[in-house]
Amino acid sequence: MTMPIHDVVIAGAGPAGAAAALTARRVAPDASIVVIDRATFPRDKPCGDALSGDAVAELARLGASRTVDGFAPVGQVRLRAPAGRQVIGRPPAAGYVIPRLIFDDRLARSARHVASRWVHATVRGVEDHGHAACVHTSDGVVWGRNVIGADGANSAIGRRLTGARGHGDHTGVAVRAYAPAPAGVPEMALIWEQLRGLAYAWSFPIDEARCNVGYGVFAGTARPTRGMLVRRLEALLPHATEADPDSIRGHRLPLSSGGVRLGRGRVQLTGDAASLINPVTGEGIYYALLSGRLAAQAAMRSPDEALVSYRAMLRTELGSHIRSTRWLARLAQTGSVLDHMVNAAARSPATSDLLADLAFGKGALTPMSVRTITADILRAGRARTVTRTTTRS
Repeated sequence: MTMPIHDVVIAGAGPAGAAAALTARRVAPDASIVVIDRATFPRDKPCGDALSGDAVAELARLGASRTVDGFAPVGQVRLRAPAGRQVIGRPPAAGYVIPRLIFDDRLARSARHVASRWVHATVRGVEDHGHAACVHTSDGVVWGRNVIGADGANSAIGRRLTGARGHGDHTGVAVRAYAPAPAGVPEMALIWEQLRGLAYAWSFPIDEARCNVGYGVFAGTARPTRGMLVRRLEALLPHATEADPDSIRGHRLPLSSGGVRLGRGRVQLTGDAASLINPVTGEGIYYALLSGRLAAQAAMRSPDEALVSYRAMLRTELGSHIRSTRWLARLAQTGSVLDHMVNAAARSPATSDLLADLAFGKGALTPMSVRTITADILRAGRARTVTRTTTRS
C-alpha cells in the first residue's frame, strides 16, 4: 500500500512544534499537517518558564495571545554581575512567567485543533529520500514533503541528521524548582557568577505566591552533580531553600554558542533541537516560537527550497542577536566582561535596557553599546594602574 505524503510532518508539540502547526495552517488552510508527540498533555518540562516580550509578540502572530490569560506581566529585570554590581533594566515589552505545565498544554491544544492528524508516538529518527522525508516512530512511519524537527534538546531527528548527541563544551545543565515568591516588586532576577566558567541563578515570579527558581552552568567538560547545583542555587537565592523538593528537576541546554544546526535536505530543526538557546541566560522559548513559525512558513511557501528559505529568514531575524550573545558568552567564560557590561549599564539607561533585551529578547550589540562597554573596561584598567602605582609609592 502506498503511504500518503503529507505537506508537513512536525515532530514535537512543544512551543516550536505548536508554533509550526499553527503557522502551517494559517499559511496553507488546506494543507495536510501531521503532529507527532509521545507526551500526554499537560506535562511538566523543566525550564525557567519565562516568556520575553518578544515571545509574547510571537504568540500574537500565531493567534495565540490568550495563552497568557490569567498571568500578570512582568516589566522589570534585575541583573547581577559576578562581582556583585546590580542593574535594573526594562526590556522593550513586558514578559510573563507561566509554568510549562500550563503554557505547553495551552499551545498543544491549539496545535491539535489545527492538525490534520495527531500521532501519539515516540519519534525515533528520519530519512530524507529527496522527494520527501520519512519519520520513523514507535507507531510506524509517516511521510512528509517537509519535516520540522521540534523534538527538544535530545532530538532524535537531530541525532539522525548529524550523528551527534550534544555540543560538548557548549552544553549547559541546570536545575529548576518552584518556591515561595520573595517580597518586593515582581521582577525577573538573573545572577551570574564565575566558578570554573560562567554560571547563573534565576528567580522568576509566577504570581504573588510562587516563583520559578533555578541554577545552571553553561559550559565545561566536568558535569556538576544535582546536589552541587541545588547548593549553589540556595546560596545565591535564600528563598530557594523553601522550594518544593518534588519540583526540583534537571535539564540539558544545547547552547547556540556551539553552532546552530538548522537541518538538512527536507528536514528543518527548530527550538532546542536546533540548539537555539541563549548562551548567557539559557532562554529558549522565544527562539522556539520564532523558529517554529519561520520553518513552517518556509515549508508551506517554498516546499522544495524550505531549508534555504528558513536559513535566510532566521538569519534576518536573529543573526545579529546570536552573534552578540555568542561573543558575550565567549568573553564571559574567562574575563570580567559581564561586570563591565553591568557597570556600563548602571551608568546608562539605554545600555541597561539593551542588556535586558540581550538576556531575554532579541537585542543585539550596537557600535554605541560596544563603545560604552569598552570605555568601562579602559576606565577599570586605568584605575588598576593608578592603584598599583600608588601601592608601590
